[in-house]
This record gives sequence, structure tokens and C-alpha cells, in this order.
Amino acid sequence: MSVDQKASIRSILEVLVQEGIKTGDVAKQIPGISEKPFRHALKEAGYEFRNSGQKGWFFIGEGEEPLDKSIFDYVKSSSPKIHTAFTRSNQKFAESNKEFTHNSSIVHEQFSQDEIHMIKEMLKSWQEVTPTTQTNEPSLYDRVKQLPQSNKTRKTIVIDRVIGKRLDELCKAERINKSDVFHLALADFLEKYEK
Repeated sequence: MSVDQKASIRSILEVLVQEGIKTGDVAKQIPGISEKPFRHALKEAGYEFRNSGQKGWFFIGEGEEPLDKSIFDYVKSSSPKIHTAFTRSNQKFAESNKEFTHNSSIVHEQFSQDEIHMIKEMLKSWQEVTPTTQTNEPSLYDRVKQLPQSNKTRKTIVIDRVIGKRLDELCKAERINKSDVFHLALADFLEKYEK
């Protein structure tokens, strides 16, 4: 079961009552909101989470339970009008492109114009930097192939478990030897710091 396109509180609560489902899991289903604002919005709508007795989200607010309202009606946003306008334009787009949007969710705009401008500037700077760094360096596979295969010695090292696990996964995925990765890493390290 998943959250409906409107991101109604009813559909959210129906998903949250399922065994093992957490607020973070539900927030990931809804474009434009992360877990912390999602939980805050539920509280703003009049719900609280109970961890003792009967566990789950319960309505404690005043008046009628807002089951048919969107969670975005309770999200603190610097520009709440953007959400409404964006939802309407997205619905018009969905009506004219039903086969394209049949299984997609409505995207909710949660950024101010200043934030959008800052994101665009960051992307522009990354795009300017990325091509130069990628074209100058050979791939990991090419560097491993260029390693000398003679005159080797055995050394014992101790590393953090998390790093060791990541190394194991990388070597398995890339089909390379751990000793070759250490060789490259130490060569780079020595090249940078050796006097």
C-alpha cells in the first residue's frame, strides 16, 4: 500500500499502521518532504505518536480529524502558495499526459525562489568542475592494470571494520584485488606527503 497522489493524511495513516513501517519510509514515498518536516506536519495536523500501550499515530487535535487534507497543508513552508499553484499545474499536466503520469506522484514544491536560485548556482559550479577532473584521471581499472606484478612483499595492516567492509564490497563489485587497492592508495599517499 502506498500514499495517494494528494498525500492525504488518510492514506498516510493507512500506510503507517502497517507492521514495520516508519515515518521515514512514508516520507520517502512523498516527493518534496523529508522525515523531520513530515513528522512535524503530522503533529501540526493534530496527531501524536504513542510508543506505549497501543502504539501508533493518534488524533488528539480539536475538531474534526483532517483525514482528507494533504500533509502539505501542514508543512511549514516559506511560500505555501507555491504548493497550491504547483499542484494545480501538475494536475493539468497529468490530465493531458495520463499514460506518462499514471504511476507517478505529484511533486510538491518546497523551496523558495532564493533556495532554487542557490541550488541552480551549485549545480552550475559542479558541472564546471566535474568534466576537468574526470578527463585527467585514468579509471581505477586502468590504474590497476598498470601496476607492476613483480617484487612484492607481504604486510599486515589493521583498519576500521566499516572501511574494511566498504573495501570488500568495492573489490567484489570491481573485481579487483584488495592488495592492488592498497598499492594505489599508498602510492597516492606517498606521492602527496613524502618529502
